[in-house]
Amino acid sequence: MKNRQGKLNILVIVVMIVLNLAFAYFYNSYVRRVVSEVAYNDYISLQSQNALIIGKLKEFDDSSRWNEILEEYEEYIMIFDKDGNVVAKTENSRFSAFDAKVRTPFEYKGEAYILRSSIYLLRGYIGTKRNVTQFIIIELLFVAFALFILITIIYSVMLRPFRVVYKAIEEYDRSGKLMEIKLKGYAGRVYRRFASMAKNVESQQQNERRIIASISHDIKTPLTSIMGYSERLKKEKLTPERKERYINTVYDKAVDIRTIVDEFDEYLGYNMPYEMKKRKITVGEIKKCLISDYADDFMLSGISFEIRNHADEEAEIMGDIQRLKRVCSNILSNSVKHFKGDEKKILVEIFPADEMIAVKFSDNGKGVPEEKLELIFEPLYTSDEGRKVAGLGLSICREITEAHDGRIYAEKSDMGGLAVTVEIPRG
Repeated sequence: MKNRQGKLNILVIVVMIVLNLAFAYFYNSYVRRVVSEVAYNDYISLQSQNALIIGKLKEFDDSSRWNEILEEYEEYIMIFDKDGNVVAKTENSRFSAFDAKVRTPFEYKGEAYILRSSIYLLRGYIGTKRNVTQFIIIELLFVAFALFILITIIYSVMLRPFRVVYKAIEEYDRSGKLMEIKLKGYAGRVYRRFASMAKNVESQQQNERRIIASISHDIKTPLTSIMGYSERLKKEKLTPERKERYINTVYDKAVDIRTIVDEFDEYLGYNMPYEMKKRKITVGEIKKCLISDYADDFMLSGISFEIRNHADEEAEIMGDIQRLKRVCSNILSNSVKHFKGDEKKILVEIFPADEMIAVKFSDNGKGVPEEKLELIFEPLYTSDEGRKVAGLGLSICREITEAHDGRIYAEKSDMGGLAVTVEIPRG
């Protein structure tokens, strides 16, 4: 925008300079023509007048009375001695660039003097009403022409392109379709920015509709089971064992619904403004948290859990410990959900990566096809064909990581499953 405005300002300045130079040239030529008509006659007249004045001056015995002679004349007259001092002058003696000037040296009582007389060349021109009117008309024509050029430039460079942008926005408001317009400069950038924002809004709206549809779908399945088992509990005569089994099933399905709603609420919460409570966290503290939070639970669940640290335990990152714990929890929960077979392994590796500290979570689960690795962090992606969308856990991980100015990515694990790496800048 600044470059565009700068170019426009330079263009306007150049145009104004050219117009002023053109007017100055025209005005100068016009004045020179007027001056040349009277300059020669005034010059001859002043020479004759100077000779007459000198004759009168020499008639006086004392130069102090010379001012009496000069008072008879309207022209600008001054008399200088040999040292440049003013001996006598008319009361209105002043000179300008438009004067016809004549200097006549003369001698008086053995001393050298210079008589200088001048007359304003434009006296007749400026004093004529017709000439002054012509001059004002010329000025007005010049101003009108300059304004016309400026308005043309402003309309062509700024207003006209923005009229096209306005029509395109109006069409989008009416039909919901973005027009393809080719505009250069600032107006083009404004429209492209608007088009990008409009597409982002549409994409967000589609995601919101899909999330709502997904939540609805995921809730319907356990809700249907709850309703079915509830009807049987009301209508059928059941044995105590079957009744207890139905009640447990209803409770489990209710827990599934609560989990879905809680996860959705959590996703919404992580997309709202939140003040990060960052502090210095050492690699040793990260390792300690992973061991205390997961080692015992995984051992009881028959999951092999190993942590390998390749970084200095005193190395630090700046982070919100609770948020980063949530990242670890979501990634590890995702691994637990997608194990295959009886052997279940999770490996966590901590290592330095340039100006980052990286934590890599690897498992030997089902894994994700390589072409879909970038999709698993989207809130609407799932590798489970039986569901419309996956949980929102990995999407939340991305939100938290990016809020720490870090990055998160996935790749195929050396153990055969999925590996997710989180990188956070050093403190």
